[in-house]
Amino acid sequence: MATFSAAALWQIAYAPYVSDYTRYLPRDTGVKTAFWATYAGCVLGSVLPMLLGVLIGAALPDSDTLTGMGTLTHGISTGLFLVFAVGISVTNGMNLYCGALSTITVGQNIFPRWRAEAKSRAVIALVLFALAMLPALLSADDFLANYANFLALLLCVLIPWTAVNLVDYYLLRHGEYDIESLFRRDGGVYGRFNWIAIACYAIGIGVQIPFLSTTLWTGPLAKEIGGVDISWIVGLAVICPLYYVLMTTRKSEALASANLASEPAA
Repeated sequence: MATFSAAALWQIAYAPYVSDYTRYLPRDTGVKTAFWATYAGCVLGSVLPMLLGVLIGAALPDSDTLTGMGTLTHGISTGLFLVFAVGISVTNGMNLYCGALSTITVGQNIFPRWRAEAKSRAVIALVLFALAMLPALLSADDFLANYANFLALLLCVLIPWTAVNLVDYYLLRHGEYDIESLFRRDGGVYGRFNWIAIACYAIGIGVQIPFLSTTLWTGPLAKEIGGVDISWIVGLAVICPLYYVLMTTRKSEALASANLASEPAA
């Protein structure tokens, strides 16, 4: 179940990459093409190494990962390690790029006149690199356990966002957004805040806490099912319908108010 959760997180965490990189595609690139290219690359890039990990774990259960890989892939292990090293380096480069974009976006909302030039972008990337490297070095002695805790907590905060994002895009607005409003400081037709989305996000984190299972915290409901972490499944099951119902209700009320206001006075 932990492996399944990590696989789900892998896909969810890469969702912002679509928006960060599709901007460079030709204008006639369709939505389906962009989606399937991203999804297929993400799946193949994760499933194949995971299958290798399964084989190593089954064949050499008493060996650590690196030793087991070297034994099982004798003769080509150096090439495999090189492939993983290059892949991890490229992925971390993408992480720094996307993290820098997100940081710049937050900064420009706080300081509207600020424009991030090349030096600013380089400094932001270096700071983010240091912030990521420091905890990795400090947790090196028990890296896998700490990394598993990090993944569980990351999944906890990403799931409510994913639920709101997917329901809003596919079920409520069907991919149709007022792009100009997204770039206005007052939010345009959407307003400054979507309080229903914010509330659902907070609720989504809250409902997951009893089901979390990490070395730092194991919720009471997770203990009842043997320490299995199903928090992200609970989060999706609760927030997806909750956000849909609340937003649909608000839309109906707004439409009713608009119709009432447009009726001629008696």
